[in-house]
Amino acid sequence: MLQIHELTFSYLPEQPLFDRFSLEARKGERVCLKGASGKGKTTLLRLIAGLETPNGGAITLPPDCKTAMVFQEDRLLPWLTAKGNVSLCSSDAAAEDWLCAFGLEDELDAYPSTLSGGMCRRVALARACAVAPDLLLLDEAFKGIDPQRKEAIMTLLQERFQNSLILFTSHDDAEIAAFATRIVEI
Repeated sequence: MLQIHELTFSYLPEQPLFDRFSLEARKGERVCLKGASGKGKTTLLRLIAGLETPNGGAITLPPDCKTAMVFQEDRLLPWLTAKGNVSLCSSDAAAEDWLCAFGLEDELDAYPSTLSGGMCRRVALARACAVAPDLLLLDEAFKGIDPQRKEAIMTLLQERFQNSLILFTSHDDAEIAAFATRIVEI
């Protein structure tokens, strides 16, 4: 499904982040991109999403691949409710389904400024999930969510996205052990 072939990329020519990096990942996998801060995990997700342009090599996805991304920051629109933020990318029904699935049934009409950090993370996750992506890119998406709820969300993602590819970054070893089917060191 995803093929990265001899990817090269650098922000500064003398400091390459990727030098002929290759990776293949398939539907049904949950691949954790693991490495120290500054090693390029977020940049790799941005390259895959088409938000950055490689200096060389190729990133290949199927032409009809629907992709969604959760960034390290929630990136919610403050003038829209939780449901409004999720409905931007989906139907109202899908928005409500995912918000309720993530325990936000009482917050559908709440604005981001009234939600806790963990609630905002769940709204951002719901927005990406409501798209029903073939490829889900999660950049430290579970950060700030309490452990019990995080576990329930990871279980739900495993169940609902069995036929999708999930690439995620994390520094939490317990999270990686519970969610990843494969780990790629960056």
